[in-house]
Parts: sequence; structure tokens; C-alpha cells
Amino acid sequence: MLQPDDRRVLLEALRPPDGYVVDRTLATTYSLDLIALLVAPLSFSLFDRIARRGDPAADEAEPLGATALLQAVRAHAEKLVVFCQAGCIARPAQYRQLLAYLEGSVVQVRARSEQGVFHPKVWVQRFTSVDGPVRYRVLVNSRNLTFDRSWDTMLSLEGELKDRTNAIARNHPLGDFLAALPGLAVRPVSGRVVTDTALLADEVRRVAFEEPEGFEDLKFWPLGHDDKTRWPFDTRIDRMLVISPFVAAETLGRLTTTGSGHVLVSRTEELARVSPATFAHFDEVHVLNEGAEGEREDGDSGGDGDAGEAITADTAARGLHAKLYIADAGRSAHVWTGSANATRAAFHENVELLVELTGKKGKVGIDAALGDGGGSAALRALLVPFTPSGEAVPEDPVDAALDRRLRGLRLALGSAPWRAKIEREPASGDDTERYCVHLRAEGVQLDFGPGTEVRCWPIALPPDHAMGLSLSSAGASTTFSRCSFQALTSFFAFRVVVQEGARTERIVFVVNAPLDGAPEHRHARILLAMLDDPAKVMRFLRMLLALDPVEGIEELLDAEGTPEGAASCWSDGGSGTPLLEALLRALDHEPERLREFERAVRELGTTPEGAAVLPPDLWRIWEPVRSAWEAQRSRGGRS
Repeated sequence: MLQPDDRRVLLEALRPPDGYVVDRTLATTYSLDLIALLVAPLSFSLFDRIARRGDPAADEAEPLGATALLQAVRAHAEKLVVFCQAGCIARPAQYRQLLAYLEGSVVQVRARSEQGVFHPKVWVQRFTSVDGPVRYRVLVNSRNLTFDRSWDTMLSLEGELKDRTNAIARNHPLGDFLAALPGLAVRPVSGRVVTDTALLADEVRRVAFEEPEGFEDLKFWPLGHDDKTRWPFDTRIDRMLVISPFVAAETLGRLTTTGSGHVLVSRTEELARVSPATFAHFDEVHVLNEGAEGEREDGDSGGDGDAGEAITADTAARGLHAKLYIADAGRSAHVWTGSANATRAAFHENVELLVELTGKKGKVGIDAALGDGGGSAALRALLVPFTPSGEAVPEDPVDAALDRRLRGLRLALGSAPWRAKIEREPASGDDTERYCVHLRAEGVQLDFGPGTEVRCWPIALPPDHAMGLSLSSAGASTTFSRCSFQALTSFFAFRVVVQEGARTERIVFVVNAPLDGAPEHRHARILLAMLDDPAKVMRFLRMLLALDPVEGIEELLDAEGTPEGAASCWSDGGSGTPLLEALLRALDHEPERLREFERAVRELGTTPEGAAVLPPDLWRIWEPVRSAWEAQRSRGGRS
């Protein structure tokens, strides 16, 4: 169980095994925080030292934080793809230029069912090493890729890719799930996304996953990715523990058709909406105690997109968010963990993923989970009994109407085929570089209805630049004029305000609209903006070449302080010897590092401004090393 403040666990879980590097990463999430997505690559290679310095995305102005984050994002953006529910990207409080590197990594999808949502929380990582076999790690979570402070679960499975022709039968459902993801996208995905997803979907079928300690077998249960309906709990059930923040009477009844002594754990506000007759199936009904729930901030929704949940995309969840089912069956026990709430939507409309684990009841059954058997889990210590008030609290009809309208508008806008066309504006009197951005969604009919206001703006600009949409039979469009180079982004915020009677509700979310006509060398110019003096460039180049990421960061820390100290550390008084040594070490031990070095030097050298901040002796040092590297590659070397 992940505690509300235990965010390091996911970052630790994403770190490569010793001797391995991240080759590909695929993630799925309902809601997405773009800043959380920026932080994630740090765990791939730079977690240890950076994590002790705090949140690296929180202060991009800090030279080390900016340089370290830049290196990590550049190195991994083209190895990462994230599938998220259309309309559920949160608008960051502060835009960061680094988000430009992730524009091609975010894919918006929707469920096959019109009433459902894309709800799985899964990470699939492919690791490679110089002399070891390919390894895979699959994380199955109940937490979204956000900064939520909630009680969640995480299952980590790891295994080696086997050199075999036939797939491992139990892995087919996971492979089918991954293969289906590009087909759920709201617009055609890039060739890289297709290729990478196909590779993972194919290879994961031949990975020998190791069962977690205490378990003897596992089974993958993807839901809603195809036209089949599945019920993961079609097995012997003597006693059932249901932990779910959102519940429906029909699903709870189906889960407890057989057996006795069932236990339910949910949220107070959710249980208050359920008929007390539903609880007749359970011997115990609990909620988290107030201390475990934690404090909610103003506007905190706790929403996660399932039936009955709040729908704001720009707030973080609190309290219980875990989805966990445990069934005692004779001497055995089955544990299902993942994204599916105990609702009809989860098992009939949404895209979800659960993993079923089987083990001995004494070790992994209900009493062991609750701590009643003397185990160390002690979940019961967090619980207090829930007492029904006598009648279910009726749903406010105005709230329900507003909820339906906002859901519909968010899905319609998030799923529309938006594209952004960029045009350079004629030079003005002050000769400032300006652009015109035309945002269009063609071939879609959008009907907002009365009492609705929709405005949007590039997230690189403040909200006061928001513009309304022009609707026609051909689609929807708007234009942003006089945009600076720094304001160009594929991420656009939408603010929707709906009114029902005297009540008004709003939601803000982000869509990722591919860019047409982006300025030449855009990424190189962004790189230059972050590395605007020679000292920063040298720190960046040395970090790219560090064989041990922690060693590289320690060197950067030692170099911080006076400009004189930094200069002597990086250039040794102008001789360039430390840089040459770093290049030669990389050539000998890990030549793959030279790819990122060459890319950075090439990008910076595309503009006169970038070339000016490169070390003056760089080409004299780099050319012979590059020649040796190319000769090594022509001979079939490791890179």
C-alpha cells in the first residue's frame, strides 16, 4: 500500500536494475500531470542525488536542477510514450520549456464505450545492458501519473525476456492490451509510438515474470480494450475483502454472491450514497480514520474518472484511492489489484487492468492483509466502522446535470482532432520574432448548448490570453496572434464553464495538438535558451558523458559555487583535459553515451548563438574521438 506522502516509491520502482539502462517505457494513466511526467525521467538515471535535493521540477532556475532535468528529459523523451484519457491532462501552474521535448510522448485516448473512460495505471519498461539479457518490469498501480496524495497500491513484476518461439500463455492478455492501445488514440499516432508499442506488445509475451514473494501464480486481466466482457472473479469465494473508493450496489452484490464474512472498505461520502440494504452482504463496512484520510485542499476533487466521481482534471486526489480485492478460497487466497473500482462502469464500460495473484491464505489472505492474523500489514489500524444513516443520500439533480454536461464537453473537446498551424508573422518595427498560431479541429461537430462558455489558450501563455472558439459545420477554430517563440507549444488549455439555473461549474484541462510549421531547429533553440553561457554548457556536456550518473551529479555539486571554481573544474584552466578524459572513458566503457553528446553539440552548433557558447577547444578534442567512435561502430562495436 502506498501512503499519501510516499511518492518516492514509484520513482524508486522505475529505476533500472544494476548494470541496465532504460530502452523503452510505456505508461497508461487516466489523468496526467505534465510536471509529474517531467519528474519521472529523473528516476531512470539520476534519482539518488537529485531526490535528496528536493523536487527538481520545482525550481528550474537552479543551474543543477535545470541541467540535470534537461539531460534526463532529452535522453528519455524519445524512449517514452504515455497513453492518457482525452481531456484529462492537468494544466501546470507554471509552463516549462522542457515540456516541448515531451510533446510527442503524450497520446490521448478514449474508451471503446461511449460511456466509459480510459482508466488503467500501468508502466511497462524494457531494460538492456551490454552483456545481459533484456529484462522487463511491469508496474500495476491504482495511482495516476499525478502528484496525488492518496492511499494507493502498486504491484511490481519483473522478468527476463526468453529466447523462445512460443509465447508464455499467461502473458497473452497483457500483450493484447498493449497492442490495442494505439487503436484507442483519438488521432493517428506517430510511427515511433506504433513501433515501440508493437515491440513491447510482442516481447512481453515471452517474458518470464517472477511471482512476488508469497505468491505462486499470477494472471493478467485487461478490461475494455476489445469487444469482450470479462469477470475476473469467476472463482471460488469463501470470503471477500473489497477495497474501493467508488462502489455500486450491483457490483458489490455480484462480488459477494457466495461465501460469508465479507468486508468492505470505501469512502464515507461514497457509502452514504449507497442503499443500506447493500451492506447486508457484509459483516464489516469500514472507512479510513480521519488521521489516515489527510486534509483536503480547497477545490480538491479526489476524482479519478469512474462513475460517480468528480471530474476536475486540475486537482489532486486525497484519501482512499486503492482498488484491491482479496478472496479466501479454502487454503488459498486470490488477490486482484489494479485500476478497477467496484462499479459497473469499471467492468462493462471502462478500459482497466487488474492482476490476479494466488498464494496461501495464511500469508496473503484477508486476515493477513488486515493484520488480524498477527502479520505486519496492520491495515485494520487505519480503519473505523461506517454506520449507515438509515437512508441513502439522494443525488442532487443540479449537480448531476452539471456533471453530465461537463463530462460530455470535456470528452468532446479532448477527443476532437485538434492541430496547430504555426506561421511566422512579418517583421514589425521592433524586429521582434512573432508567430501566429491557428488551432483547428476539422470535420467535427461541437455543440456546447446554452449557458456554456469555452475558451482556450497555449499553456505557455497566461490564462488572460484565452480566446473563444469559432464553430461551424466544418469544425472549430481559433487564432493566437503575436506569439513569441517561447509561447509555441502543442499543449493548449481549455476552460469550460457551464450554468444550470443559478449554479455554475467550471473545469480546466489540456489537449495535445500536433504542431504544423514549427520553427526550424526549435528544440536546439530551446536547448540554447537553457544553456545560455559556457559554464552551463560544460556542466551539461560533462553530465552527458558521466558513466555513473551519481558521479556526474556529484561533480556538478562540487563545481557549484564561484565561477572560478566551475571553470577550473570543467576546463582545467583552458586545457580541456577533463573533457577529453571523459570522452575517452565513454568511448572505452560506454560508447552509447557519445550519441547524446554528439546530438547536443550538433544542435547547439546549428545557430551562431549556440556555437558561441560551445567550448572553444571542443572541435579539436571531439574530432579524433568521433573518428575513433565511427571506426568502432563500423567494426561492429557495442554502440
